[in-house]
Amino acid sequence: MPVSAASLMEFPIPDVRQTVNARDAILYALSTGYGAEPVDGAHLRRLVERDLIVTPTLANVVADPGPLMEEAGVDWQQLVHAEQRLTIHRPIPLGTPLRSHSRVISVVDRGPDKGMFATSERTIVAEGDETPIASVIQTNACRGDGGCGSAGKPLEPLHPVPDRSADAVFTIKVPADAALLYRLNGDLNPLHANPAYAAGAGFPRPILHGLCTFGYASYAIARSVVAEGLVDVGFIAARFTAVVFPGDALEFDIWREKSDIHFRARVPARNATVLDYGHARLA
Repeated sequence: MPVSAASLMEFPIPDVRQTVNARDAILYALSTGYGAEPVDGAHLRRLVERDLIVTPTLANVVADPGPLMEEAGVDWQQLVHAEQRLTIHRPIPLGTPLRSHSRVISVVDRGPDKGMFATSERTIVAEGDETPIASVIQTNACRGDGGCGSAGKPLEPLHPVPDRSADAVFTIKVPADAALLYRLNGDLNPLHANPAYAAGAGFPRPILHGLCTFGYASYAIARSVVAEGLVDVGFIAARFTAVVFPGDALEFDIWREKSDIHFRARVPARNATVLDYGHARLA
């Protein structure tokens, strides 16, 4: 039965509980670029247990409700990540029981054969304390579900990057096994591991998780906006504009305008912009 905007808005999403440990935090950091300089002290603070600093974009995978769009009846094979917005209210604590509450906040129908956009919001708190730790807003492009109608209030659009040369350019190569490593953070969508499934979705081979690219963006900012060491973001958002394949070399253009950081990511070998409309603020 085709999905409707009303059924998505009303779809009950159970709360999810998770206690994050050091192994979770280290695995996430290794899968999003922080292992690039394995003998540097600032990087090691995010990679070894003693005095561990939790990478902020880890929040994207904490207490995640899983393939809720598939469970709601969306054509899962035709779904791709369109946009992500993450606000860190306070660092993710280790060894503390956490809980997330999720809800669908808008559906934007583009019409039959054109797909629709579904946006969900996830709030992460500590058990027994409703003060938010992180707020995660995710928009999915559901390419096989157009004609479902619209509901809710769409998000304010992200702003384009500045029309001038970037203040910094950061390049990093994504390892060939990046998707196989990143999936261990909890996203087991076969689009990122199964060649036959990826082909059925229209891709020549498995693609990298959008949130893995997003994590690399946070790392690029952390590495580029200070002369030494690493800094953490308190807010980061971007639009996914093209797929990344494991093994691609990513080039990040970064602009600094007072407290705002703007960015985009490109794969020069394919002349593809893969992240755009990027916006971040430091913690």
